[in-house]
Amino acid sequence: MKNIFKLSLLFITLLGGCAANNAPLNSVQVVNGSALISKGVPVHSADVAKRLNDCIIKSNQSADALLVDSQIISVTRNNPYAKALFSSTDKLTDQQAKALANYLSEANACRPIALEGLTPEMTSLYNEFFKKIDAVYADLIAKKISIGVANQERQLLIQDAHMRRLALQSKKS
Repeated sequence: MKNIFKLSLLFITLLGGCAANNAPLNSVQVVNGSALISKGVPVHSADVAKRLNDCIIKSNQSADALLVDSQIISVTRNNPYAKALFSSTDKLTDQQAKALANYLSEANACRPIALEGLTPEMTSLYNEFFKKIDAVYADLIAKKISIGVANQERQLLIQDAHMRRLALQSKKS
């Protein structure tokens, strides 16, 4: 069950823009990339941003990642399945739950990279986000919530974390 909670790193990347805004090389990408950049102020060094981006791209190339993106969680930009996923009342099948757990395990392996070099305030923000997103995934896998509810809650958590990150960065400017 611990491995299930490791994916949330993937969603860190949803908090900001891609390293150098390069297009991803795979078919599954994170919504807003991996380097957290706002108003030209990077949250990660270029080296950390590149390693994080590479880790995420690697984790998003598996069959489980493709299944998750098309049937469970809208991860990619312009996901053609997003509308259906956000409105789905379906709960996970056993096969989908297993694929999501595998995907989360792979993606959460990137989480330590995402925390490298962050300020204590930013680390706290990320850890709070991870805790909340992990709870959403746990509820989804436990079939307590539907696919649509999970996508909606995930999006709200991402937006909230993004706004908090911008607030932290604006205090430093």
